[in-house]
Parts: sequence; structure tokens; C-alpha cells
Amino acid sequence: LVLRGSYTDEIGNFQPGDLADLDPSVHHQPVAGGKEPCICLIATDERLRFSGVLSRVIQPLIGI
Repeated sequence: LVLRGSYTDEIGNFQPGDLADLDPSVHHQPVAGGKEPCICLIATDERLRFSGVLSRVIQPLIGI
């Protein structure tokens, strides 16, 4: 749920009030848009899965 700002991903552009319900088949790589910070409320039912090497190494250290 986008609370403030906006972001764009492979599905489209999301503005305040927009909600994205993604399944595991979507490779989600959001990019914040505009000059205003993008603030979102995020809920997951599984652990996050990062694809980058550095992200996968850091993930256990930061607990997400």
C-alpha cells in the first residue's frame, strides 16, 4: 500500500492509495519515483528472497 510518494516496477506505476498484491512469480524490483520519498506499508506471508549476491549475504545479518 503506497502511503506517500510513488514507485514503478514491471507491473506499472503506483501512487498514494494504490495496492499491489503480488504472487511469487513476480520478480519485484520497485524504483521510487519523483523527488518525494516513497513510503509503503508492506506485508508478507513468507521471508523476502533477494536475488543479488550482496543482498543474500547481508540478509541473515539484518534478520529479514
